Amino acid sequence: MNFKHLILVALILMVFIAPACASEHINYSNQSTNITFEGVEFVIPVGFGESKDVQNFDDLGSQGKTTFYVNEYGGEIIITVASDWLGMSIDDLYKEGASKTRINGHEGWNYTEGNLTYFSYVDGDSGIIVGVTNQTRLSEVII
Repeated sequence: MNFKHLILVALILMVFIAPACASEHINYSNQSTNITFEGVEFVIPVGFGESKDVQNFDDLGSQGKTTFYVNEYGGEIIITVASDWLGMSIDDLYKEGASKTRINGHEGWNYTEGNLTYFSYVDGDSGIIVGVTNQTRLSEVII
């Protein structure tokens, strides 16, 4: 086996074995799950599990708390909630290029960055950003 074949085999193993190793620490749900995160309710779809990996995501500033959910196929759900939004409007969550839209009764901003589609909105005193790899998941997660 030459060097090029060895590199190709190593890359293939990384693609297939690394996700399997990572999935050992995540409990993927066989049913959708209602959660309350920072006082706001969401639905996590079938097949997703909470990721405990520490990731840097700080779109709402240091007051925001973030939780991550992943599935075995590379799908991601990122939920960030800043629970002391106090009187701010959805206009404070505007991102360049975002379009104003409504999801499940919530008016907010819809935009794409990288491989994620986001919806940002205000619910009570909370500023919320939900990011998903599959845009149709937004209406499943946001209730």
